[in-house]
Amino acid sequence: MKKLVSLLTAVLLVLTLVSSVVVFAEDLGSITINGIGEDAKYDIYKILDLESYNTATGVYSYMINTKWSGFFETTAAQAYVTVDESGYATWVAADNDATVAAFAKIALAYAKDNGITADKSSETPGDFVVTGTTGKFSDLTLGYYLVDSSVGALCGLTTTNPNASINAKNGTPTIDKQVKEDSTENWGDSNTADIGQTVEFRTTINVHAGAENYVLHDKMSAGLTFKGVTAVEHIVPGEGTTIVDPAEYTVKTTGITDGCTFEVVFSQDFCNSLETNDKVIVYYNAMLNRNALISSDNPNEAWLEYGEENFSTHDTTNTRTFGFDLVKTDSQNVLIDGAEFKIYDAATGGSEVKVVLMDDGETYRRAREDETGVSIVVKDGKVRVVGFDNGTYYLEETVTPTGYNKLAARQKFIISDSNLDATFNDGIFSTGSGVHVVNKSGSILPETGGTGTTLFIVIGGAVVLMAGVLLFAKKRMSQIAE
Repeated sequence: MKKLVSLLTAVLLVLTLVSSVVVFAEDLGSITINGIGEDAKYDIYKILDLESYNTATGVYSYMINTKWSGFFETTAAQAYVTVDESGYATWVAADNDATVAAFAKIALAYAKDNGITADKSSETPGDFVVTGTTGKFSDLTLGYYLVDSSVGALCGLTTTNPNASINAKNGTPTIDKQVKEDSTENWGDSNTADIGQTVEFRTTINVHAGAENYVLHDKMSAGLTFKGVTAVEHIVPGEGTTIVDPAEYTVKTTGITDGCTFEVVFSQDFCNSLETNDKVIVYYNAMLNRNALISSDNPNEAWLEYGEENFSTHDTTNTRTFGFDLVKTDSQNVLIDGAEFKIYDAATGGSEVKVVLMDDGETYRRAREDETGVSIVVKDGKVRVVGFDNGTYYLEETVTPTGYNKLAARQKFIISDSNLDATFNDGIFSTGSGVHVVNKSGSILPETGGTGTTLFIVIGGAVVLMAGVLLFAKKRMSQIAE
């Protein structure tokens, strides 16, 4: 059993031997924890009594603590420790860190499930004396102790004397949340998207030893609709990546009380398999919906709960979408009505980028895949269109205002990380970068009976009349001369 204690390195829960240099264990001992966490809670449970021992020969005699007799009757406990008819305990499992850690965890789980109270707790005044970053449990009857930390991070103990000392590694798990930018396939802190588009997220949990009660929380803003968890990966450095069996976690979307959108609750068996420097990556999707803020952040926030109601720092990604003002004027920038448009993704051919009219009856937004698109009808010379990703688009005029010339080709416009907004002054397009479409009117050609024709007739009649007068005058002069 002495050898067992020396193997306790890098485990969440620690079994520590508190013993004496005398043959009969009648003294009192202590457990000192070095490097304690500021908000961490520490509990100790005595599961075996040390009846006698001999440090020279390495012989130790342990008996079951009566509070734990039920535990040692379980099949799970008997895989590690056997108890003879007289109540003496013997370790029978493999002597390695993983086995010892597994035993410690099932013992702690039994204590919590069966209401076994800790022998001493850092939350009980006088039990745990703190000096700087060190805490000490004193006046302990000698035995084999289970040491629990609320942050699940105690590790490393080797002792053969009554005053045991262990190091508490209070490194906490952290997370890194990212979103994929579909145009580059790169993961980062932000992205742009169309309304109706499925956005991919991933949250990486950076594991510390002694993983316990891992629950990933995720809170989506009103502009994002959670669609589901698509996969969970477990990465072991130097060994590779495996897909986690869905049986090892539960995705909760109801019965949540902290305001988050969904939770991923990991089984303790899976947590027990995690080691320091492992990574757990949770992949999930959401749709950017019609409630999305335009040209503003639509945040998605995640955090990890672990141990006994401990929480990691929060990490947030932001998704943006954009809009533009479609402005229709004549050649003098005067707003005109009556035009209708559709949007395409190419100068010729290509696919229609469908839009629908929103509930306000004035604004158009990018349509979802399951929606039927409509034409954009320009009223009062302008219309707002929203929900577009960065990209190059083309406007095609499908209906031209009466009396104006139809556009000869689609008109190109580009959205790049900002809205295309327009401003007006008394019905005249003024400034801004809105998508400005100009229609020119045709000139009026002369008609029969029109002013132009009458003018020609008058001038022609005058010429004929003058020619007649001159001819008559010439004839009279000839007559006089005769």
